[in-house]
Amino acid sequence: MAPQSSAFWLASGTTMYQHIREVLMLVLILQLVTQPPRHVWLRLLSGAIAGAVGVWSVEAIFAGNMLFLDSLCFMAASLAIMVTALERKVHILVAVSANNKVLA
Repeated sequence: MAPQSSAFWLASGTTMYQHIREVLMLVLILQLVTQPPRHVWLRLLSGAIAGAVGVWSVEAIFAGNMLFLDSLCFMAASLAIMVTALERKVHILVAVSANNKVLA
């Protein structure tokens, strides 16, 4: 998507923000394609990235240096990555339909 499009009116089109978005997308894709429980090193790396982006985005929001969509994007991605980075065990929930059949 081009930085001149209307989707970027409330987001920054600079290359630094583009690279940060790409790294976050890569980590989110890694979280989607790997099976839980994930390896400790992947959890540590993704947790460090999520923590750094989260702290940086909170500081930039309070300093007034970050646009609205960027703040939503970075905070949501860092929270999603941090939740999966904090996993220790796998809990599989079994879904049961109305007629008592397991939907697993």
